[in-house]
Amino acid sequence: MRLISTAACAAVAVALIAGCSGNVTQTTPPGPSMGNQSHSQSQVKPLKHHNEKPRWIFPANLLDNDGAAPPRFRQILHIVENGRKNTGTAAPKGIYVNQFYGSGVLAYQNKNTGNNPPFCSLPTGIGSDVNGIAADNAGNIITPVAVNYSGQKAVEIWSGPQSGSACGTMVASILDPYGQPSDAASFNSLTGTIAVSNIFDNSGAAGSISLCTVAGGCTVNLTNSTTMYKVAGVALATNGDCWASAENTSGIATLTYFAGCTGGGVQATGFMNVDYGGLSIDKNGNLVSVDKNPNGTSQLWVYSGCNPACTLVGGPFPLQGLSVFGAVNGQSMAFVAGDQTNAAADIYYYTPVSLTYYYSITNGISASGKIEGVAFNPPSKQ
Repeated sequence: MRLISTAACAAVAVALIAGCSGNVTQTTPPGPSMGNQSHSQSQVKPLKHHNEKPRWIFPANLLDNDGAAPPRFRQILHIVENGRKNTGTAAPKGIYVNQFYGSGVLAYQNKNTGNNPPFCSLPTGIGSDVNGIAADNAGNIITPVAVNYSGQKAVEIWSGPQSGSACGTMVASILDPYGQPSDAASFNSLTGTIAVSNIFDNSGAAGSISLCTVAGGCTVNLTNSTTMYKVAGVALATNGDCWASAENTSGIATLTYFAGCTGGGVQATGFMNVDYGGLSIDKNGNLVSVDKNPNGTSQLWVYSGCNPACTLVGGPFPLQGLSVFGAVNGQSMAFVAGDQTNAAADIYYYTPVSLTYYYSITNGISASGKIEGVAFNPPSKQ
């Protein structure tokens, strides 16, 4: 069981003030000036790759190589998140935010320019160690957990707020026998295929993509020993193709294309990321790729094709802080990024050739919680 007693956490006021943003008044976080920006491929030169050589650790996170956190800190963060859930009226649309050290995925109202607190949370539990999260077209939320309530690696599915309850409930849990799940993509997670990226496979083996269904479990494991070692994001197209964003054994960023989500995959060419990051697909079929730079900042690239040749559509667009995951909304008009530097979910106006900073959500997000996964519900419709 991953739940830890919180009885010893009665006097934690000082730690809470130091570790969490709480009801801080919203301000624009520091970062680069974000006007409309567009770049042709001839104008952009990829930066040199100087990533730290990846190493295996469990539970692994995608911000750095440190998976450990003091149990007392996890308990404190759990108290903060529990105290904030179910504080408002459920909404059919929302922005979901996950912290690696947190115990639940926070749900915020859509267009939260007032920096209001989360209206509820999905209780993944203390020590669940969730990296990326996803929403499907049916409104369900997918949380790949390193440790579920039975102590196993799993992919959990939660009914969205459309169900009538504040944040919905867990409606399915699928064990991942191949490795530690880090991200997921699905059009309907309850009835269709879920593509799940595994940071690492079991016992430190190179990461992979698991193909899973609620009815049959995870039965297929896609690997590529040349391109995929530490795996971050996964994307799934309507035609059945899928991609994995990863680092190889030398720490070089790669994008691996699996035609029909089968076979051994091939390395995409023209991929200009400096490091790995989350993947989304916008309504035009473009691959939207977060790039976690080793210099502590992040940027966004937009590609077409990548099957396996990528054509640059837009970017690199600088993001406000260090981000691993991001997501495009249902209309492909907005983009949200999980910003670890500023403990914020940053929202931007998005087109394939421009990105403009709009506002940030900080209320309820801990500066030490390691924000990673973010999702719009509903997600981008391809």
